[in-house]
Amino acid sequence: MGAMLSSARNALRSTLLLGLLVCTTVWAQTGPRQLALTHVTVVNPSEASPHLDSTVLIANDRVVVVGPSKTVKIPRGALIVEASGKFLIPALWDMHVHTENAERDFPMFVANGVLGVRNMAGVAKDVFRWREETASGKMLGPQIVAAGPLIDGPEPAHPEHAIPVRNAAEARQAVQSLKAMGADFVKVYDGVPRDAYFAIAEESKKVGLPFVGHLPGSVRVAEASDAGQRSLEHGAYLSGGSTYEEEAIKQETSGPDVMEEAQRTGNFSLIPEDIAKKGNELLDHLSSERLAQLYKTLAKNGTYLTPTLIVQHSRVYVDDISKTPDPRNGYISKTELEAWKPENDMFSKYRTPRYIAYQKREYKETLKGIKLAQQLGVQLLAGTDVVAPWTYPGFSLHDELGLLVETGLTPLEALRTATINPAEFFGMKDVGTIAPGMKANLVLLDADPLKNIANTKKISSVIMRGRLYTRIQLDDLLKTSARIASNHKNSSASFDERELYSLRSVSEPKELSTSSWEDGRQSGSYRTRPSSKVVCGSTKHHDPWTR
Repeated sequence: MGAMLSSARNALRSTLLLGLLVCTTVWAQTGPRQLALTHVTVVNPSEASPHLDSTVLIANDRVVVVGPSKTVKIPRGALIVEASGKFLIPALWDMHVHTENAERDFPMFVANGVLGVRNMAGVAKDVFRWREETASGKMLGPQIVAAGPLIDGPEPAHPEHAIPVRNAAEARQAVQSLKAMGADFVKVYDGVPRDAYFAIAEESKKVGLPFVGHLPGSVRVAEASDAGQRSLEHGAYLSGGSTYEEEAIKQETSGPDVMEEAQRTGNFSLIPEDIAKKGNELLDHLSSERLAQLYKTLAKNGTYLTPTLIVQHSRVYVDDISKTPDPRNGYISKTELEAWKPENDMFSKYRTPRYIAYQKREYKETLKGIKLAQQLGVQLLAGTDVVAPWTYPGFSLHDELGLLVETGLTPLEALRTATINPAEFFGMKDVGTIAPGMKANLVLLDADPLKNIANTKKISSVIMRGRLYTRIQLDDLLKTSARIASNHKNSSASFDERELYSLRSVSEPKELSTSSWEDGRQSGSYRTRPSSKVVCGSTKHHDPWTR
């Protein structure tokens, strides 16, 4: 009986999809693909107030009209979505992601209204292929702006997608190679030597690539901003506001290597103890005046901050999070979930009471720092560092917006970090707002995000490149991701990529009612020597919390 019901359901779905595809074909033959969202509240992050009772007309992949519903004329043949009581926002960007399993991750991004991502390092042949195939529509997924391999020091933490450099000459060659392979920007990592760092800054300007990323241990925060680094990743960069910053750099570049000592003695608790000691020194000498001056420098230079608060939050509260049932774990493979557990992760396993207390202290100061930075004019970018432990593609971007509101930002200010701010950062003129000429990448919500930022999670439908994805279709995308996760035996993909290529938007009938071990170095409180390796048994750990 169950098999018969299942067959009937599948047959019904096939019939419906066939009908919808036929509708799409007829529509395409009669003129431009047109969509009308009527009686909707338009929330434009670039404006202070929403537009009530509006109609938004879309032709093909562009917004063509935004105006009062009583005056906008709907073209014949347009698909009409009656959206009374709903709220329309621009599609969201996650400005710090890493993709290892596109087949699982991309549907999750789309289903959560995250239609743009900044891929912050990966294997070039994969990342650039995904970028081109999602742009062409061959593969379903968000718009991708990609670094390709990152640039690191002589012993890279992630050798599978890094270009190691030892000096300025090699650094310049690395930038040139990234330009040649088609990178959209340059990402620097922790191990880059000081002379190589400034060579990267100079060469990036010459070849016309922005450079972003982490802060090498030998470089002061203000120096990085003055050198032209466009964005600083992870945290509030509190070290730049500490009078202990210069001393911390001396210890970083010439002090004893605690990681090597931990390896030699087998006492891996030395590492978190050292982090807590030096991190507390930086926080003990935090100067409100110096921090304010730093943020004014970042604002003047146009240096953005990508706090990735969700990673730090997960790290601080990992014990509670790991014990709390979360339905999103259904999108994560059993292998990954097992590795995420505190008892299995190197940098959680060897935590000490002093380190735990320091983490909480640093997180509290980070939240205050982010609010101060925003008040002083620093532009913020919403990013998640997925898939760091306890982060989920698409879903965690909404959590990040919530944490930004916890720092003191208004819901509108938080929304800007995932819409208009990324557009301005990239210099893109056709994303980030809802206006004629803009790309038709939009998210229709069931509740007002300006009243509660958590309402960005209440997604009724998504419009990507002018095509409507209903709630049912979005749920089907999530089911695909869950199935892929359940089929994974290890960290490499075991799912036939062709299934993702076959996931295409289909248009709806003419009338439709939608009511149917991060160590604190990136946060600026402490930076370990990145080239050191921590070895436990046969497993090597290179700061698995942030990349």
